[in-house]
Amino acid sequence: MKKKVTLKTKSFGAEDIKNPDIQELSEWVSVQRRVSCDLTTYKTETLLKSQKNIGSPCTGGIYYRTRIKESIDGLKDGFLRCEPGLLREDLIYDAGRVAKIRKRASVALPSPSSLGIEDVYYGDYEEFISSLCGIYSKLMRDQRDAGVMGHIIISDRFSPVELEELSKYRTFFFSPSGNASVLSSILEYRQDIAVYPNKIPVLKEIMAEYEVNSLTVVDGVKSDFNGLMDYFDPENVISGGFERPDGYDYWKKISEVSELEL
Repeated sequence: MKKKVTLKTKSFGAEDIKNPDIQELSEWVSVQRRVSCDLTTYKTETLLKSQKNIGSPCTGGIYYRTRIKESIDGLKDGFLRCEPGLLREDLIYDAGRVAKIRKRASVALPSPSSLGIEDVYYGDYEEFISSLCGIYSKLMRDQRDAGVMGHIIISDRFSPVELEELSKYRTFFFSPSGNASVLSSILEYRQDIAVYPNKIPVLKEIMAEYEVNSLTVVDGVKSDFNGLMDYFDPENVISGGFERPDGYDYWKKISEVSELEL
């Protein structure tokens, strides 16, 4: 008789959330009395509320770049012109809302190097990225203090400085299009990794060199998960999601594919 196994589910936030229509946004704004809110607030809240069936929820993602750049003092027109500082108010407010909606939720952040900031102050790339990592360390600490569980750092590739400095904190590195080199660099610092199904063969090739405690397959289907049972125990294979703007009922579908018969 086959045994039913329910996999853990994990969110990595979203690339973006489609903008609401005028009526939907007006209805949402009408109940936001005496509080500060904007479109980023709406997306962050809506994304998290849609994950009620996800075991490890997460909001934020690539779209959260806007909030981070608005919160860096010293940034003007996309150029860093002096030593950066952190304007904390909006970031702490976001974290407080997240904590009220869902306990033990994480926030996904685009990596410092993927913010699209140009350096005209340091003149040294590693020093520049290190300064942004310092901003991220403060950002993440403030949000954890406000009730956020942890953070996911997202980028197609990571600077060695980012991996070194941000791995000191409660972070998970996620590369949506990571090749063998990128995945290997992550595994130098973390034993938990996430890939899309088309990258599973790539990961299998490098697993002999690195310890992998858990694997999250993003947008996986049952055949993907079944194919990993020879490599991992079921509790170490996770069904993950990373929402795109057209993701209708996306998180419901993620939870539905997480039950296997072995």
